Amino acid sequence: MSLRSPSVLHRPLAIAATAMLVLTTMVAGPLSPATADGDKDQKISERATIDQQLEDLRIDLGGVNDDLADTYMALAETELLIPQAQQDLEDAQAELEAAQENDREIGERLTAAQDEEELLSGQVESGRDEVDSSDEELSQIAMDAYKGGGMPSPSSVYIGGGSPQDTVDRSMNYQLTLESQGSRLDTLRSDQAVTENSADRLTAVREEIDALKADAEDAVDRTAAAEDAAATAKQDLDDLYATQQTQRDDLEAKKATYEEDEESLESRSSTLDEEIQELAQQEREREEAEQAKKDKPKPAPAPAPNGGGGGSSSSSGGWVYPVNARLNSNFGWRYHPIYHTRKLHAGVDFPVACGVPVGAAHSGRVLAHTYNSGAGNKLILSHGIQNGKLITSSYHHLQGYAAPVGAQVSAGDPVGYVGTTGSSTGCHLHFEIQEDGNSVNPTNYI
Repeated sequence: MSLRSPSVLHRPLAIAATAMLVLTTMVAGPLSPATADGDKDQKISERATIDQQLEDLRIDLGGVNDDLADTYMALAETELLIPQAQQDLEDAQAELEAAQENDREIGERLTAAQDEEELLSGQVESGRDEVDSSDEELSQIAMDAYKGGGMPSPSSVYIGGGSPQDTVDRSMNYQLTLESQGSRLDTLRSDQAVTENSADRLTAVREEIDALKADAEDAVDRTAAAEDAAATAKQDLDDLYATQQTQRDDLEAKKATYEEDEESLESRSSTLDEEIQELAQQEREREEAEQAKKDKPKPAPAPAPNGGGGGSSSSSGGWVYPVNARLNSNFGWRYHPIYHTRKLHAGVDFPVACGVPVGAAHSGRVLAHTYNSGAGNKLILSHGIQNGKLITSSYHHLQGYAAPVGAQVSAGDPVGYVGTTGSSTGCHLHFEIQEDGNSVNPTNYI
């Protein structure tokens, strides 16, 4: 069975980052505690990255039926897992190739060592035979010399010769005999040294063979584990591809079932703007009426009243984040991940758990509590007229309210609690700022 990965399928979802989730542990020998801890921390970080991406995707699904949203999120998670599963398979295949190459190299070294052992064994055996033969010959000469009264002295070679020629012959024979004995002794010593060196090398080679056999067993185990890991990684990837296709089919079927949701998205968006514009006009009229009362001539000077239009005293500074969380979705036109339509995202989103208190982004007065199918429970604050425009902020999808209508609040005071009411598919705060009822980018203020 081939372990090569199939072609990468095109992914339709607008997923901005590559997810990290390891599905298969590579087998490349035992991990040290430090390495294992680092690997564990990496996996935790990778899972957290995926969870954050899924959280952001879910928030982008505002206005979608929960069933359809859940189906989309299941597909999104599968597709976030596929890139790392592909990487896992490639890593497993690389580990398998490395294990197989290591096994081959050890096999070659073992064969070479065994061949050398055979050669050295023959050399040692032959050397020992040579040493034994030379030793026996020298021993025989020594024995003969002992039985015959020892080696003849040099003077005896010249005494008793029958003729001068006989004396020369006897002298030559004597010299040759001594040279032969010396040569054989040198040869014996050389044979002994060679044999001892070969024996030492043979011992070392046999120790090397024992170590290589142990390495070969480890290499076999490593290769088997790598084969299992590669097979598992491939199966995991194949399973993800199969799940992906099933979820795609399921999503397309449910899109047809809930297609009326797409038509209602734009109408809810326009209704939201009209609602805030109307409230803003009423608040402007109230602000102007109170200002006219303040500007009316008095018979005698009087101290400025406390209270009044709380938002009127607002300055351009003093804005704060309504919740202590990251901002994940910017103001502007947004591409809907399911319906593939463009829709104005009139504020910013903060992914945060339901029930977390929401603070006023600036000092002001609670203008209204409202509800609609898009924004859910919504609270609107008036921050008075600044640079000729009435500034309001609105807090959507609230679980509940913490300040009544008409209450004066300071920046950071609790005004509500994070929820997921209306067309929300997950706990978060949608926050908007308006100038005379027209939504503007909140990052210009907070």
